[in-house]
Amino acid sequence: MPDTLHSLTTPVMLVIGLVLFLYGMHQLESGVRSLGYNTFQRWLSSSTASPTGSVLVGVTVTGILQSSSMVSLLVLAFASASALPLYNAIGVLFGANLGTTVTGWMVATIGFKLSLSLLALPMMALGALMQLLSSRLRGLLGVGTILFGLGLIIFGLDIMKEAVADLPAKLNIESLQGYGPGLYFLTGAAMAAVIQSSSATMMIALAALHAGMLDLSAAAALVIGADLGTTSTTALGSIGGHYVKRQLALAHFLFNVLVDLAAFFVLLPLLPRLMGLLSLEDPLYSLVAFHSLFNLFGLLLLLPFLKPFSNWIGQRFLSGADVDRPLVGQPTNVPDAAMVAIDRVLGDIRLNSAVLSMHAFHLQPQQLQLTGALQDKLSDCFDRRLNPEQRYLRIKQQESDLLAFSFDLQVQELNAKQVSVLASQMRESRALVYGSKSLNDIRQDLVSMRHSDHPEVVDLYRLHRSFIKAFYRRYLQLPGGSASKAVDRDTLDQLLGDIESHYQSANTAVHAMASNDVVGGSELSTMLNVNREIHHGLRNLLLHYGFELPAPA
Repeated sequence: MPDTLHSLTTPVMLVIGLVLFLYGMHQLESGVRSLGYNTFQRWLSSSTASPTGSVLVGVTVTGILQSSSMVSLLVLAFASASALPLYNAIGVLFGANLGTTVTGWMVATIGFKLSLSLLALPMMALGALMQLLSSRLRGLLGVGTILFGLGLIIFGLDIMKEAVADLPAKLNIESLQGYGPGLYFLTGAAMAAVIQSSSATMMIALAALHAGMLDLSAAAALVIGADLGTTSTTALGSIGGHYVKRQLALAHFLFNVLVDLAAFFVLLPLLPRLMGLLSLEDPLYSLVAFHSLFNLFGLLLLLPFLKPFSNWIGQRFLSGADVDRPLVGQPTNVPDAAMVAIDRVLGDIRLNSAVLSMHAFHLQPQQLQLTGALQDKLSDCFDRRLNPEQRYLRIKQQESDLLAFSFDLQVQELNAKQVSVLASQMRESRALVYGSKSLNDIRQDLVSMRHSDHPEVVDLYRLHRSFIKAFYRRYLQLPGGSASKAVDRDTLDQLLGDIESHYQSANTAVHAMASNDVVGGSELSTMLNVNREIHHGLRNLLLHYGFELPAPA
């Protein structure tokens, strides 16, 4: 360590070391984030409905990434986007609680058993160099940021270790011995809440234990408190956010309260006996072992109740506004998850657009003859107690939410593929609204046609009704959102050809009525307008697929 640091006071050195440690953790998270989320998404998809599966994913990912806060961020983002069921998300968070204890083992071994301060500066220099070269060599930025962060963590830890080394000689440790474990528990909770890092609090506890400032029981009480205090991160992040975030924050808080209170009142008094059973004499390893054990015991005790607990949590913080406007409060700092959320909203708009037309033509969901999950989704959407005007306003509100959300998302650092996907999603949103408006504007005209005294007018209405039923049967099976580019040219050409053929048939029918003097005047104009709006509305539903559509006939 440079000699100039030794001239600083112990509190200043302690703060400097802590700031470097925390910034190193931040850089480590940024480096992992810049490498992308594909691996994490694969882990998420591998977490099945079993409690063990989701918990193991949380333990594994947190152990590898060395950041429970980052795992919490990703889980909150994907759960808010409905890409991860609440049940699985809670399991991952519980597993992350155990996975984060790996940090303590690394700090105890690397920070105090080995001297790696000479490695920190070269590691930081190499990481900085890789970041400088990242403009020429792609892929170096993430790795360089990770190396720089690791170097900062080691350097900050070394500064803190030396800062507390001289404290026993300067402080009267005996004056602290009268305080019970409750004070240390509250101190640990407050420190973790302020620092927003249980890892940093564990590191401080290990440093104080190593320097002789605390005995093992006091350090253990401090760590238990830190375990509870770290829930403030998810609690603060949930304020004003998506209702799923509030549900996960509550689940995290309740889990930690139960585990930490049990650890404090049951396991802490048994600490000497537990360490004796494990044959651990080293106080540093004893502390990190205790931290891992009480989290493991808590996890094993609550694991059988994960399903009913998740069901209960799923009923909290729900309101009609939360369910109807899922993008409000949805985080944008994980673009992949944000785009999944957009896809889901677009899917809902597609269904509502279809149902709006079905209402206009008195069609029932089963008449479209869809199958499986798509049929169930359409039926659920149809069964919502919304009149046509309310449904159209819902579509407009969802479009407004999508636009606001896309503006927030564009502030993030998006790669070329994400920019392209977002542009396609916004085109689909606009196309769906235009299409819905065209068909919504002729609702009253369709009522008049359906009840007309002229059989030819009723036949035209039935022609439109039959075509709408056939069109939506095929249209709803097309991929939308980020997968819309999977539609091939032949399929699109066939749909467009059918729309043009129907338009010509409808116009021919109107011209025949005019020639035979069946109807005249305003009624002819109304029917031609209906033909035109159906034609334009259905074409608009296909505009976002990115092909150069031929001009309407």
